[in-house]
Amino acid sequence: MDKYDYITATIEDEKIRLEKILTYLKESDSLSSEFLEYQERYNNICLYLNAKAKYLDAVKIIKESEQKLSNLEKSKDEYELDNILIEDSLLGKFHLDTHNAYRNTTYEDIKLLTGNIKDILLLLYEKENNYQELVVKRNRLKELIDRTEFPNTYDTLLNQEIIIEKEGSLYDEIYMIENNIRMAQSKIQKLEDSVMTDSILKILYEFWIIDSYDPKRVDKSNLFKDNRTLVSFKNTISLQENNENDLSIEEFEKEKIDMDYQELKVPDLKLPNVDENTLININGKNYVNSEDNG
Repeated sequence: MDKYDYITATIEDEKIRLEKILTYLKESDSLSSEFLEYQERYNNICLYLNAKAKYLDAVKIIKESEQKLSNLEKSKDEYELDNILIEDSLLGKFHLDTHNAYRNTTYEDIKLLTGNIKDILLLLYEKENNYQELVVKRNRLKELIDRTEFPNTYDTLLNQEIIIEKEGSLYDEIYMIENNIRMAQSKIQKLEDSVMTDSILKILYEFWIIDSYDPKRVDKSNLFKDNRTLVSFKNTISLQENNENDLSIEEFEKEKIDMDYQELKVPDLKLPNVDENTLININGKNYVNSEDNG
């Protein structure tokens, strides 16, 4: 007997079967030890299926959050590029306010200057694309720059705050999504631990969801996988053996249908008195021509 031959139902099917059995036993007033065994099995399956539903919700949250996070990371990269442009624009306004007096001043020469002008120039020449460091730098510049002495620089600094605030909102959203992912991952770990009981593990082993009911040998990543019925399980194995590439659900279903209805052709039979290269069309179908009938 094939080792998969006895897999005839899913755990969800088993829950329905047990409900019918328990209802029958109750109506028959057969509250025996047999009833208690069925009830315990039913309770364990319900606990498992409830945990599985919560697990799937958590997995969905992680998947959706990771997609959002990927999009936000792209926006973050764009903002970091914009930060460099903002820095260049601010430096240009400073040169405008100072009539290009410091345009060709080297970094080493700036260190020889004194007063606020030295601190301002050091900050302006040290380009920042990191948001947190950029905010610290700009706050320091607002303290150093005199609006009357450097009006274009100061106004540009204030006008750019809108862009910086949007970037701050982006970082807040990234932090929130990352926190949601961490919470969902923690929930998944707790749900996995909740079904690691001997009774539930034996049921999962019975349905070939896990390879062992020994807690030390159980692969927790398999705990909430769907088990297959006899037909679909064998079809899956057959497809996996004959297909090196991973298939999407749609591709899998299409290939399974193609396999079911694919015409079997055996080339070069070389049957006596049969010309396989000459076909006769009868009612829209091609048949080989026998030399006896030719």
